[in-house]
Amino acid sequence: MRSRLVILLLALVVLPLGLVGWLGRLFWQRESADWQLRQKAQAMQELQVRQQSLSDVIHSMEVRSHDLLNSIGSDQTALRNASSKQPLIRAAFLVGKSGKLKSPDPLTPDQLSDDDREFLQRTASIWSRGSLLGAQRQDETNGQSSAKAAATHGWHTWYHQDGPHWLYWQRNTDESVTGIEIERMAFLSRLVGGLKAANVSGCVRLVSADGEIWLQQGSFHPESDVPALATLPSAVPMQHWHWQFFAAPDSTQGPDGWSYLLGFGGIGALFASVGLLLCFSYQRDLREASQRVSFVNQVSHELKTPLTNIRLYVDLARESAGVEGNSLLDVVEEETSRLSRMIHNVLTFARHEKRALDLHPTSGDLGAVVGRAVEIWRPLLARKNIAITIENTLNKPACFDADAVEQIFGNMLSNVEKYAASATHVEIKISAQNGRVELRVQDDGPGIPKQELPHVFDAFYRSRNDLTEGVSGTGLGLSIARALAVAQGGTLDVVEIERGACFVLSLPLLETTSNATPAA
Repeated sequence: MRSRLVILLLALVVLPLGLVGWLGRLFWQRESADWQLRQKAQAMQELQVRQQSLSDVIHSMEVRSHDLLNSIGSDQTALRNASSKQPLIRAAFLVGKSGKLKSPDPLTPDQLSDDDREFLQRTASIWSRGSLLGAQRQDETNGQSSAKAAATHGWHTWYHQDGPHWLYWQRNTDESVTGIEIERMAFLSRLVGGLKAANVSGCVRLVSADGEIWLQQGSFHPESDVPALATLPSAVPMQHWHWQFFAAPDSTQGPDGWSYLLGFGGIGALFASVGLLLCFSYQRDLREASQRVSFVNQVSHELKTPLTNIRLYVDLARESAGVEGNSLLDVVEEETSRLSRMIHNVLTFARHEKRALDLHPTSGDLGAVVGRAVEIWRPLLARKNIAITIENTLNKPACFDADAVEQIFGNMLSNVEKYAASATHVEIKISAQNGRVELRVQDDGPGIPKQELPHVFDAFYRSRNDLTEGVSGTGLGLSIARALAVAQGGTLDVVEIERGACFVLSLPLLETTSNATPAA
């Protein structure tokens, strides 16, 4: 009973609580993931706003630089004077159609100023690679030369000593290229000054390729080991730079978990309460059932003593009674025998319910046991004009519990006496079939309705028809008979026949049962 209660607790309390906890964790993880996606989307939106503002500032610089270079054209004198008139311009240059630098000309070093020499030194890596900066170039495709149209203007980024530097160039109508070197600090100052200041829920940074922070907006400064919630590459010509967004500490707590805790905690408490209530109810029912079985068991034991005394005094009364008195005493003896069988069935059922059936199969002559039981029942069945015949073809010892077989056989004949009163014959066959002993009891009475056959071995089950009206019984006989058969390694089945009822008891032969104890 304790193991059943543990299994019931697991099924009704522990498993539902585990399922509710798992579902709660699953919902919480999904909500947390959705919350993180929303936070990242909001952070990316913040960065895209700054990106657009930066693109607008760069575009305005491009427009001014484009107009300036259009006005200069290929005029080298105007080109040299441009840097002195525009604070955004650090140096200017001219590249010929052939891709060679014409101004400042590296082939005439004695005619160069100090600013020109510094410019050539800073941009030496550009000219050493032979970059044409927008001049028309030839590409080999499938072994044929095909000209690709070059861009008319653009940016060029390179790194020198203290960080990134930028050139803005434009191709002229004569295929030469005019360009300017942007004054780095003035350029960055204009970018920072041109970005719109906006309310930021966290912290926004513009970080250079080497990790230097050039711009930071927001109400707090995150630690260096705090990862960014979102990252976005910057616009050309600062494509090696990137934007970072850091969430404020008070916004990283995630969704409110109290609602999930209360909701799923309430569901779990409800499941636990219902499960515990069912377990307590089941335990109470088991306790009451055990008390009822114990009560019936005790009463049945108490009834056996007066029944024994009644049968004793019946035997004593026979010595002094006449013919009529003996006839009456026969009735008393039959009824006491019937009551004794009922008590025996109830006691066996109680032991079966408590898993306490203790049988001891031994080798023996099944025919002899059946013969003794038949002689006990023959007078009672003879009064109802029911004849009994035995056909025994078994010539091998069987393995069985004699008392249990007598009780099984007695219950089957008791059913014949009660429910087959119109029968004229009971045929008993004992034989060896398929390595087992088979005891077949068949009558020619009205039989059992087909729809009742699956239930005849159910405890307390009695069919409702004209044959059972007025017939006393507990409905335990066949249920106990099958339990006794199974307990000694056998089976008891009902066989559907054309007329009457047929029950087959199957028991093991001695040589197929290794634990059988030879009869004394």
